[in-house]
Amino acid sequence: MKMIKSIDLKYGILFGVVGFALTLLGMYYATGTVDPRFSAVIGAGFFGGGFLGSVMRRLYREEKEREANFIFLALMLIAGIPLIARYAYDILTGNWKIWKLISIFAFTYLICYGIFRITKSRGVKI
Repeated sequence: MKMIKSIDLKYGILFGVVGFALTLLGMYYATGTVDPRFSAVIGAGFFGGGFLGSVMRRLYREEKEREANFIFLALMLIAGIPLIARYAYDILTGNWKIWKLISIFAFTYLICYGIFRITKSRGVKI
């Protein structure tokens, strides 16, 4: 894979700074206090999302959809497996809510969709 282009990093930094500022401002108006730890987590999420989104967009433009689909699947596995395990435990112990059940089905669908996209990518023979 090629080196990461500077435009991808610039998009990520832009989304990170904007996310940090909006979260800090919104939290100040909601609570009247300023705690930068929470905003830093949201800003890092915006940075990661903006950065990886621009990397995936570039990979799709360069017709490297298999690599972009692997990134999508990796993100869904990293976020989905711990959430599925925790919510399944909560449901099995009787502490269930409908949104936990919907989240389990949504992440299961997204993981299966990522696997499907990888198998249907160009250059993959089954």
